[in-house]
Amino acid sequence: MVAKRAWIPSKGTYSVGTSVNPFDPTQGDLSHSDAPPVALGVRSEHDRDQEGDVMPYEELLKDNLPLQDYLNAASLANLANVHESADGWKGRGDPTEVAIQVFVSRFNCNRQRLTQEESWGQVAEFPFDSDVKKMSVIFENKSTGMTWVFTKGAVERIIDSCKFVTWELGSEPIHMNTEHRDQILQNMEALAAQGLRVLALASKIYQGEKAASGEEYDRNVIESDLTFHGLIGLYDPPRVESAGAVKQCHQAGVSVHMLTGDHPGTAKAIAAQVGIVPRNTQAISKDVADSIVMTASSFDKLSDDDIDRLPALPLVIARCSPNTKVRMVDALHRRGAFAAMTGDGVNDSPSLKRADVGIAMGQAGSDVAKDASDIVLTDDNFASILNAIEEGRRMFDNIQKFVLHLLSENIAQACTLLIGLAFKDSTGLSVFPLAPVEILWVIMITSGMPDMGLGVERAAPDIMSRPPQSLKTGIFTMEIMIDILVYGFWMAALCLSAFAIVLFGFGDGDLGQGCNDSYSDRCDTVFRARATTFVCLTWFALFLAWEMVNMRRSFFRMQPGSKKYFTQWMYDVWENQFLFWAVIAGFVTIFPTLYIPVINHVVFKHEGISWEWGIVFVEAMLFFAGVEAWKWAKRIYFRRQARKGLGKVPDLESKVFENYMVQGFESSEAADPEKKVEVDNSS
Repeated sequence: MVAKRAWIPSKGTYSVGTSVNPFDPTQGDLSHSDAPPVALGVRSEHDRDQEGDVMPYEELLKDNLPLQDYLNAASLANLANVHESADGWKGRGDPTEVAIQVFVSRFNCNRQRLTQEESWGQVAEFPFDSDVKKMSVIFENKSTGMTWVFTKGAVERIIDSCKFVTWELGSEPIHMNTEHRDQILQNMEALAAQGLRVLALASKIYQGEKAASGEEYDRNVIESDLTFHGLIGLYDPPRVESAGAVKQCHQAGVSVHMLTGDHPGTAKAIAAQVGIVPRNTQAISKDVADSIVMTASSFDKLSDDDIDRLPALPLVIARCSPNTKVRMVDALHRRGAFAAMTGDGVNDSPSLKRADVGIAMGQAGSDVAKDASDIVLTDDNFASILNAIEEGRRMFDNIQKFVLHLLSENIAQACTLLIGLAFKDSTGLSVFPLAPVEILWVIMITSGMPDMGLGVERAAPDIMSRPPQSLKTGIFTMEIMIDILVYGFWMAALCLSAFAIVLFGFGDGDLGQGCNDSYSDRCDTVFRARATTFVCLTWFALFLAWEMVNMRRSFFRMQPGSKKYFTQWMYDVWENQFLFWAVIAGFVTIFPTLYIPVINHVVFKHEGISWEWGIVFVEAMLFFAGVEAWKWAKRIYFRRQARKGLGKVPDLESKVFENYMVQGFESSEAADPEKKVEVDNSS
């Protein structure tokens, strides 16, 4: 954060040029213009004429009492410390106060110099309060014996506490009137429109009695009848990655709201920079545009019922109090939303606690905020929240894959056994297509490790382009439940067909007698058919694990941007090496169960196969064909659903802010029912 502009009513506007180190007061040119901010307009890096002439600070301070009074207030109503060390300039304290302290240090009015060299001594301090939105200090000038009050804070609150202002150069302070206040607010709006955080500075000579030991000063008395000195505009640039992170949030179906203590103009400018509010405001009526950015006072005046009747909640709320943030979280909850709240201050702790997920800043956050939160961001980076969302979705996806794989196998085994009851031997007893130990082997040995491998699968390429999952349905979405049935029935059908082909197609159809209990020559065909069914089910379980890596994309084309059209699947299966080796282990362990004597006949109730491997390979190809056909049908369906949605909202911004634009259309139609509203979205 850096101070970019300062306005003193009787002197004009002071501007600071660009610098590399925000803590170094020697970097960046100082310039002065007699014009107020409202006349200067938006600052341009390539047009310095509007900022005035570049001058050294000594010349700017020469015979300039208004500037000196302004700097005293800015320097002393400030608890930050800026100093030069062996490895450069450093700042310690609140970022806002550090930025102001750097600005006054450009004029050699650093707080440290004033308190040590000019005999200013602090008497009392009134810390910043979110209710009054200002802070004050009482200082005594030991060289003159006079006691001063210095105050800084929100512009509206400061001018309400001011009685005097020096409006003309060389004149004495005069009573502040409504016209003065209006012009101050206009200049504040001009600075805020540039994305600057604007604070006001004021002071007065304190002529009351000093508080006795153990007693406190009356804050209301201290912060009254002040003399207004000017405004300071601070630029707190959003992180470079913030705009991209907000766009990713919108693509992921996550709505972003900004609740800040800044002025509405500043908040709106910053929100527009990062994409929280729409750029295309022409499609929105004025009353709706005003509802997008609200002040806390306007929001707090609304009852809960009034808030619930709003078509959409405001995207930006400025001049927030702790209660405003709590009410916003409650309003989101009443709309069925899952709310995550970020914050760093003590005053943010109630809303952090009330949110479903409280996120505190690890570097700039207070200990109270960290204790009240569920997550602490060690890098204070909004983009890190996107990483957490992506990781959460990856874990959710992998749980779905695990459940889908497991339950599909269970459906396949259950259907195979239930329908297999129709196969009866000469005594009328059902012959099982799968032996009990075979079922346990598939569940416990074959599928166990691949299921664990699915749990560590990487995120799908489109994971942040999907809408959030419903909290009501959980992992058992309609798609998952249908997939379980489709895959389960398809595997069961293939297993039963393999059993029937060996038994009736190539065998004599004799189901023998007692083939569920022991091996005999008469049961040889049954045992071979059972082994074929067991191998088919095992292969299906292993191949299904690879198919579940992406529940919609083809196994052979999981990376849509890849140019390896025929070999990409090889890279994909090797990417998750845990799953790869789990599947390979599943293949290898089949052979001991088939061909080791005693184990095959006594334990697994099957016989080693030979020509039946041809059936297994054909069944495996049919399995892949069926699963790929089902995935293809799903892609067609969801692609058409997406096209229907895009037919209504042609771009991401229109989609994100659709509620506000619809609200704007309704307002326009209500005002003029005969008027047809058309919006050009071609840009």
